[in-house]
Amino acid sequence: MYTLRPGNWYVRYVCQGCKTKQILFPDLSNGTARIKADYVVTCQDCGHQASYDSEVIERYYHPVDGDGHEGDGKR
Repeated sequence: MYTLRPGNWYVRYVCQGCKTKQILFPDLSNGTARIKADYVVTCQDCGHQASYDSEVIERYYHPVDGDGHEGDGKR
């Protein structure tokens, strides 16, 4: 599990099992690189294992304001 840092970009998915948003890893391209991969992951919340591709993987920018709201940090 990652500690989200304000001002940083992350790659995430929505679990097919419990519908929670899960962080895959920090996005070192700051939201600019194209995702061209499939990831097989196990949800940290419910244990559901599934494959996620570039169609469902999204970018998330953790806001600097620190109020916990995502705003439109999705790309």
